[in-house]
Amino acid sequence: GRCPSFHVTVAIATHDWCLATVFSESVREVLKGVDEFRMALPIGPCEEYEKSGTRRSGGSGDDNVGSSDGDGVGVGVGVGGRAFLEEQMERAFALLRERVTGASLEQRLRWKYSVHNARADVCRRAVVEDYAAANPRPSKKRKMLATNECADEADDDDDDDEESANADASSEPPQSQPQSQPHTEDDEADSIVVGPKAASKVRLETLVRASTPSERESVAMEEGKLRGLTVREETHGALMSILAGIKNHPGRSFVVGSDLRGLAKNDEGDDGGLDFVCDFTLLSFARCCVELGALAMVCDS
Repeated sequence: GRCPSFHVTVAIATHDWCLATVFSESVREVLKGVDEFRMALPIGPCEEYEKSGTRRSGGSGDDNVGSSDGDGVGVGVGVGGRAFLEEQMERAFALLRERVTGASLEQRLRWKYSVHNARADVCRRAVVEDYAAANPRPSKKRKMLATNECADEADDDDDDDEESANADASSEPPQSQPQSQPHTEDDEADSIVVGPKAASKVRLETLVRASTPSERESVAMEEGKLRGLTVREETHGALMSILAGIKNHPGRSFVVGSDLRGLAKNDEGDDGGLDFVCDFTLLSFARCCVELGALAMVCDS
């Protein structure tokens, strides 16, 4: 069956997270919290504006700073209106200098991150819970209890067989029966060295080796899916030389975290971008190779 895999997504910040957006949102929130700044500006023809001398019909006159359209109606802001706007702007700037600070912007940015992560966490958690409900895994305690119950049942059967054998000893000699050990799913899983289940057990201290043709063929690929690796261009040379080095030594095992780096050198001495290969890259690479059947995990004997 299918099983979830661990992914790390590196997101590139968009305009939602830039200073212009965070700053403008903070300015809007502060100014809209003041009744004065939510009132409509008197820039259209109205009594208050006419009294300030900002508009004059006819479009002519020295007091009209605005321009005139074809109908002779004054358009623009006059001296009184401009002074009113500048006075409001001064009060707004004073309030913003007090309320919008580096600390407040950082707090708002953290709030945006938390809202984004909380919304995404709901979707992620639903996927995890659905998978856990569909694929329950017994705890270690339950496994031990189940194993002990199997062992107790086997002991009871042995006692019954022994009593029956003693009762029939005069007519037929007892025959010893081979005792079979209980077979568990863990035993079967331990024998799997390629494929998704084996890949989920690979750690940095795990031994891996080149897979055999039969092991590689045992990994069934989904219909329409090609067998292959997709790696970054910076690490392609190093990872491919590591894979080639393992396949060139089919009888040898390698520790993922310590031995694979030494295989990155090619004949020319170029490491193929090994500086870009970290431990997490090695672990991900080894797991992908085991999952696809290119490498096999070495089970503890």
